[in-house]
Amino acid sequence: MKILKIIGIIVLVIVLLGVGVIIFGPSSAHLERQTTIEAPAEVIFAEVTNMRTFNTWSPWFAMDPDAEYVWEGPSSGLGAKMTWYSNDENVGNGYMVISETRANEFVAMDMGFDQNGNRDFTDEGEEKPAASFILEEDGDRTTVTWTFDITGVSGGGKFFILMLDTFLGSFYEQGLASLKERAESRPDFTYDIEQIETQAQPYIGVGSSSSSDPADIGEAMGEAYGKVMSYLSANSIESQGAPISINISYDEQNAEMICAIPVAEVMEVEEELVSGQTYEGQALKTVYYGNYDDIGNAHEDLNAYISYYQFERNGQPWEEYITDPMSEPDTSKWMTNVYYPVK
Repeated sequence: MKILKIIGIIVLVIVLLGVGVIIFGPSSAHLERQTTIEAPAEVIFAEVTNMRTFNTWSPWFAMDPDAEYVWEGPSSGLGAKMTWYSNDENVGNGYMVISETRANEFVAMDMGFDQNGNRDFTDEGEEKPAASFILEEDGDRTTVTWTFDITGVSGGGKFFILMLDTFLGSFYEQGLASLKERAESRPDFTYDIEQIETQAQPYIGVGSSSSSDPADIGEAMGEAYGKVMSYLSANSIESQGAPISINISYDEQNAEMICAIPVAEVMEVEEELVSGQTYEGQALKTVYYGNYDDIGNAHEDLNAYISYYQFERNGQPWEEYITDPMSEPDTSKWMTNVYYPVK
């Protein structure tokens, strides 16, 4: 009987402690981990704001490779959102969305979780989890602090936040180690590449094709632009910007493109010409300076960037020839914008 009494007392103490935690335990918690990465802040910023590549270094992805992921909004930056659905209780269902950024310094994410398998979960409760990345650059290295905060916790959830460091700390350490490895092995891109939103631009153009030899391409494009300019002049149509070339196809043997001049609106044109508008939406852009013979290097860089950051091509790339070669003899000053539609 004495042993039963001792057991009863132990059980009572445990119950009372549990009740005490539920009533008096903290309703909020903070966790952070830190590492130093041998890379500039802009490289880290590009990683932690890109939802499409989050799983390349996420500590949770390997726990359930069969989890379903849905991306919404832009692929990176403010408003980028990733939702996941997993049957693994350690992963569960949840989402995170980028709610605030300061370029190369700070990223904040709002989050929501559900462990009950409800695919249409909402986060209308009082619990508010959030994460952030704080970047502090020092020369060619960056100190990265990854934080997790949660407020409004009640009931049995208070047991979780008492053990938050134990439950979550090791995952944050694994994640930062993987982020460090990825960022420090990032390819060296020759050109500065930015993600932009493009607006549709009406144009009138001529389809053209040639061999892939730069000299042949230049000759074909010159002939095509001559036809377009003659048509605009004959019909009193004003140009609305720099000439563009939309890349239809390109390989080692052949090149096919539309050589076009921006105009005010899409209109009916003669059979030999085409009237349309450029892509509108998310795109990657770089600026190339130099002779057109080497512009392929800019395209190679853009394609490598698309692969590394796991974008998807979403249309035909195009070039915009800002500098008129007839008025600028120095080829090193020839400026060309190169655009790749992506999603």
